[in-house]
Amino acid sequence: MDLDQQELTDNQVIEEFGRQLLVPGISEEGQNNLLKKHILLVGLGALGTIASQYLVRAGIGSITLLDFDKVSLSNLHRQINYNKKDIDGYKSEVSKQVLENINSVTKIIQHPLSFEEFLKKNNFENLDFIFDCSDSYQTKINSSLFAKAKSIAYSSISINSSEGIFFSQDHIKTDETLCFKCLFPNIDETNHRCLNSAMIGPVAGFVASLACSKIILELAKNIPQMKNEILLIDLLTSDINKLQLKISNCKHTYE
Repeated sequence: MDLDQQELTDNQVIEEFGRQLLVPGISEEGQNNLLKKHILLVGLGALGTIASQYLVRAGIGSITLLDFDKVSLSNLHRQINYNKKDIDGYKSEVSKQVLENINSVTKIIQHPLSFEEFLKKNNFENLDFIFDCSDSYQTKINSSLFAKAKSIAYSSISINSSEGIFFSQDHIKTDETLCFKCLFPNIDETNHRCLNSAMIGPVAGFVASLACSKIILELAKNIPQMKNEILLIDLLTSDINKLQLKISNCKHTYE
């Protein structure tokens, strides 16, 4: 039976998300906070499909999925929402069908559009978080700057072979936060797409799982505290290095 999240009783919350409620920093109050949140998830490739599964299973209230791409055979070894029958289908449409069968509370909205195309047709009055899992450098710049301009909580993740990057920005003190373009001003777009990179699926799984853990704990709070930070993840050496970012007056704006 489908249940509207407003009608979910305390007993139903405990039954469906009871193990998660035991985590310090979540509890029943935090779970109810998650039920009220709306995330925009950009990109449904290796990172985005794994992230979509964890965010839905956490009981996020609404998730909007964006991806204009279609499923291909080469995607299947790492993009967990798809199988052979889905080839040539839109990733956003297939993912919506998969994710809607996971729980009784999360509303799934999908658009087979790029982030930039989506912005032209929609507003963000009720959006709590933008999570960029795309493989486009320009999209990451645009989503970062848009989130900064609108004071929306934001993070992005990227992978290249056995390495991953997690980036988040402070949406409260926007005058002191760095954007994605500040950190990576001169990246060549053609050499930073996952289709050009060697990759095994578990690398995407590790990076996406780490990011989702941070996002879930962040959205469970009454007062969001996501900071401006970057984590460099090396799966070959099992190292995670956190870079200390200096306060900077970012001059970049969304166009």
